[in-house]
Amino acid sequence: MNTRMIKVFTVVFTLMLNACGGQDNSDAKAVAATRAVMISTTLAEVKDLPVWLETVGRVHSHSAPTLAAEVAGRVVQVSADTGDSIEAGQLLAQTDTSTLLLQQQAAQAGVDRLQVHIASGQRRVERFETLSLKNLASQTQLDDAKEQLEAFRADHKAAEAQLAIVNDSLAKSRVTAPVSGVIQQRFISEGDFVSRGQPLFEITQPGHLQAWLPYPEAVALQVKVGQAARLYSPLIEGELISGKVTELQPSIGSGSRAVMAIVDLDKAGSLRPGATLSGHVLVATHANAVMVPNKSIVHRPTGDMVYIIQNNTATARKVASGRNQGAMIEITAGLKGGEVVATDGASFLSDGASVSIAESRH
Repeated sequence: MNTRMIKVFTVVFTLMLNACGGQDNSDAKAVAATRAVMISTTLAEVKDLPVWLETVGRVHSHSAPTLAAEVAGRVVQVSADTGDSIEAGQLLAQTDTSTLLLQQQAAQAGVDRLQVHIASGQRRVERFETLSLKNLASQTQLDDAKEQLEAFRADHKAAEAQLAIVNDSLAKSRVTAPVSGVIQQRFISEGDFVSRGQPLFEITQPGHLQAWLPYPEAVALQVKVGQAARLYSPLIEGELISGKVTELQPSIGSGSRAVMAIVDLDKAGSLRPGATLSGHVLVATHANAVMVPNKSIVHRPTGDMVYIIQNNTATARKVASGRNQGAMIEITAGLKGGEVVATDGASFLSDGASVSIAESRH
């Protein structure tokens, strides 16, 4: 082989090697691109985090008197029904008064009879006083006449009291509303015989409602008078009622430190007594809390991780989490805020993994 042929062979061989080397570089780049994990990213946000304690409570009327029968009798008239709006003094029901009217007549007759006896006794005393001055009647006769007159007067007072009792019973046979409000429940119908003390109507005042929110002992000490409250009813979509805790009461019979938080509802909207509602009380605010999406937290055997993304590379950061707020969660340790963190696809990452960012929510 001469020198010329050797040179040509060398040049061809070199070109073949170069061609092979270029193909290897392209393949390596393609493999690297294939191995990059597709993810979305967002910034770790810094903001104040309100802490709300949630519970399920009920609506109560601030003033819910139950009218009871004050006299026994048969109901002859019912003028109000459940759900009716009523005014103070309005007639709600009437019991039979026939027996009371007879008692009234008898009591009045007794009063009239004793008034006659008093007038007669007064004249008798005056006559004995005149005769006694002329020594025509004894002192004993005069004293007897005076004692009899005083007895008539005492009997007259008793008769007047009896008449007043009957008149009071007649007045109470008319059941009237003590306050304006709404009939929450009617317990009687026409024809019923009611005894004294038997419930007749329950009245509520929609303008004076309260939310009663029970809290267990574990969180009861965090709830205080004056804290803001938000109330939602599952039956009234989109309606929010705001208020403040106005009173705390121990839970009856609980034997613990559980409490009932009471919220006065100045504007109750469509709520009615007895309705179930969801109550939230603001017990604290975490200032400058670091927040990330819930999907950014990856649970590993060594603890919770968040992957910080820099230069298309994921770096694992161990974190401690706090309270949830919707789709976000508080990070209490491990982040300062402002870091770019992985969201969608975070669970497929490992420390040092290459990433390809499909969407960045910054």
